[in-house]
Amino acid sequence: FLPPPKDGSDFKELFKQLAAAGAGRPLGSDGFPAGPWTPELLAEAISHIDSNRTGVDLRTVQLWFQENEKGISTTNIRWLARVFGCDDPVATSEWQMELSAAQSRLTAKRRGLKKAGSSPAAEVPNLARNVVDEEMESPAKLERDTEANQPSRRFNLARRSEALFSRGSTLDLPASVFAGATALGFLSYIVGIHNATYNRADG
Repeated sequence: FLPPPKDGSDFKELFKQLAAAGAGRPLGSDGFPAGPWTPELLAEAISHIDSNRTGVDLRTVQLWFQENEKGISTTNIRWLARVFGCDDPVATSEWQMELSAAQSRLTAKRRGLKKAGSSPAAEVPNLARNVVDEEMESPAKLERDTEANQPSRRFNLARRSEALFSRGSTLDLPASVFAGATALGFLSYIVGIHNATYNRADG
């Protein structure tokens, strides 16, 4: 068990320290922590909480470990506080308050960065970078743009088929093949070519 540090760090900073220290993990036979948290171990620990019937998605836990703008939901704060508080009611309550405050600090920090990034001083370098990117476009992209401006060509079965089966489900192609084979079978039966008899020249 580690007590809440209350050092004013945001959720990402706080979570990184606790995950590295293995806060809330059971002690080994020698009395030392079992090691740091991994996304798989933490997701499993949260899912094993008795009152947590839905568990937690592994992808959600992986986002906590990554450097991004994703924080943590109120529901997951509750489960994470129980893990860090070693399922003790008092410690869980303290950790829940600490995690909620850390999440609020993370939200305020991200909001401040977005406001700073939208200022006119920050827009000038972005504009210059966009101009450079446009000047350095590859010949292949320019060629594609040129082709797009040309009149449309005649019907292309290969391109239509690729567009049809690459945008939908992976089962679209097998389902279409099965449907086509079934339709051909019924059609051959209706036409009467499902069973053919050949007579040799000698009878």
